[in-house]
Amino acid sequence: MATIVAAAGGGNWTTGGTWVGGVAPTAADDAQLSSSSGNVTITSGSVCRSLDCTGYTGTLTHTAAVTLTIGDGTAGAGSVALKLVAGMTYTLGSASTSAISFISTSATQQTITTGGKTLGNWTVNGVGSSYLLADTNSTGATATVTLTNGTLSTGGQTCSWGIFSSSNSNTRTLQLGASVITITGTGTSWDIGTATNMTLSAGTSSITATGNNISFSPGQSLSYFSVTLTGSGNSGGYLLRSNGTIFVNFTRTGTTAKNDEVALTGNATVTGTLTLQGNSVTNRLLVCSSTTGAARTWTITGATVVASNVDFRDTTFSVSTNLSAITGGAGDGQGNSNITFTTPTTRYAVAAGNWSSTAMWSASSGGAAGASVPLLHDDVFLNASSAAGTYVADMPRLGRTIDFTGFTGTFQASGTTSMYGSLTFPTAGTVTISANFNFFGRTTPRTLTSNGKALAASTFDLSSSGTYTLQDDLTMTGNLTLNSGTFNANNKNVTTASVSVTGGSSRTLTAGQGIWSLIGTAAIAVWNVSGTSFTVTANQATIRINAVSANNRTFTGGGVTYGTLTYNLAGSTGSLIIQGANTFDTINFSDASNARSLTLPSATTTTILTAFNVNGTSGKLMTIDSSTPSSTATLSKASGTVAGDFLSIKDSTATGGAAWYAGANSTNVSNNSGWIFTAAPRGNFFNFF
Repeated sequence: MATIVAAAGGGNWTTGGTWVGGVAPTAADDAQLSSSSGNVTITSGSVCRSLDCTGYTGTLTHTAAVTLTIGDGTAGAGSVALKLVAGMTYTLGSASTSAISFISTSATQQTITTGGKTLGNWTVNGVGSSYLLADTNSTGATATVTLTNGTLSTGGQTCSWGIFSSSNSNTRTLQLGASVITITGTGTSWDIGTATNMTLSAGTSSITATGNNISFSPGQSLSYFSVTLTGSGNSGGYLLRSNGTIFVNFTRTGTTAKNDEVALTGNATVTGTLTLQGNSVTNRLLVCSSTTGAARTWTITGATVVASNVDFRDTTFSVSTNLSAITGGAGDGQGNSNITFTTPTTRYAVAAGNWSSTAMWSASSGGAAGASVPLLHDDVFLNASSAAGTYVADMPRLGRTIDFTGFTGTFQASGTTSMYGSLTFPTAGTVTISANFNFFGRTTPRTLTSNGKALAASTFDLSSSGTYTLQDDLTMTGNLTLNSGTFNANNKNVTTASVSVTGGSSRTLTAGQGIWSLIGTAAIAVWNVSGTSFTVTANQATIRINAVSANNRTFTGGGVTYGTLTYNLAGSTGSLIIQGANTFDTINFSDASNARSLTLPSATTTTILTAFNVNGTSGKLMTIDSSTPSSTATLSKASGTVAGDFLSIKDSTATGGAAWYAGANSTNVSNNSGWIFTAAPRGNFFNFF
């Protein structure tokens, strides 16, 4: 153990000549940069027991992607771990990769002093260690402060960190005292996702997270004094990952963005003041659950609720709270309890312009403009009394029931837009929608009448109690996603890029007897039924892959019984990949102008009830194979005759009782059983679709 002083000539940390005596510091040595020391560069392998820069006026350069490791089994000289000073220059090669790791295992509390310098990443990772911030502590916005082991006391200092992370199961303690901490990073900017063996002493501290689209993970059952979340962020991008977290004060303040949210993944308790404030009556804050239909509870223990310009969905207050008269109103997005909302009203669009402008709205059909902008629980009418022009949906939540009956103007929506009731589009007006148009209606069955107007991508997120029923054929240029609730096609035809019924929420898709045209051309799952808690009734539906593409398309059926699956559009070379132990009444698969493949799930049985019409042409064979080479995929049909031709078959088992004729012009590649490679007996005909 020695004190090693940097020489006047300076140099790289790990070079002996950089130090008086010609030997670089080891992990047991206290390093000093003194008034007579030259410029020093921290390079790979740099270590010391402590670093003290008292009196230093030179430049300490911290190379990118290099960690300076400080500490051993004893405390540094004078119980100093790190001391930077105002008169020196500390240069980071990279704020996101230059790092300091404090690894002492001494129980003696050691100080970290930055002298007003901005550190990059730094970590406390010494079992049984104890560190105290002695002055203001700052990192770059992309840097992370990590507590892995030991105790970190912020000493009441003002801190500005990119990210704080302490998600592990080690024994560790964070003591905040009266510190004011600002978190500026993105992603999970405060991360105690795993709080096992974590002790948090919040004192009277305040933590403010300012990043956009962040996740704040305070740790299960930990207690905080004041936490404030600012910055813009919408669903899936602004989460409070609370799990029994207790706050004295909690504040979510919205910005000028119209889609600001705070979505809770669990329940939270507030004992002082709960503040939920949107920026304005049109730049509103949405307080909701991260999972539609799964309400989250704010337990308000003697707390005051301060709110303005805020909407709620799937939110429960533990005590009855009247927000009906707050500034900007309180909107009811359904699934809420113990909240009194602003009384719903009806609004009529009378003048073209932006949805967020009072100049568009009247309290009566054809009446005077100047009424309030609709809240998400208000019913909205655009009708024959609406003036000519373009009506622009510049709000993320348009209203409850929206009815365009009689409207002859133009409606435009270019951003993600949602509604909470039934929708009826006009027969004569123009509708242009270029972004997600999402449906959140529930409780009362809702209807969707498109009148030939096309939607973009749409998500139906309804909770288990919500139902949307088509009143006519539906066309979508994007994807149809059912996250929760019931979508009833009502025997109407549906055209969409793809269908997704995934996740764990209760979902019911009633496909009816209509034709489902899948027009997606990318290499996507054009049909994806997966997860749990779903019911799909599609045994009478016709599903057509109906767009020319060279990309492979995947049909993930979820083990459901389907009607007819058809992929016979000429000109496509992309394969159709079927996944799941599904049952089909009929499969039609052919292409007169191209060869392509039908890939079936290996080690799985695909059941055919009526017909398996798979045929190629001369020189353009249809391939039937397995998703896993050398592992067979099974086709089963109980009776009758299957007749195909011009097929290339590999890794396929045909069984069930039917006679499976591949045809005289087909190729038996390898590892097949049950197929008869001759023409079907007379009386069986090939079917081309």
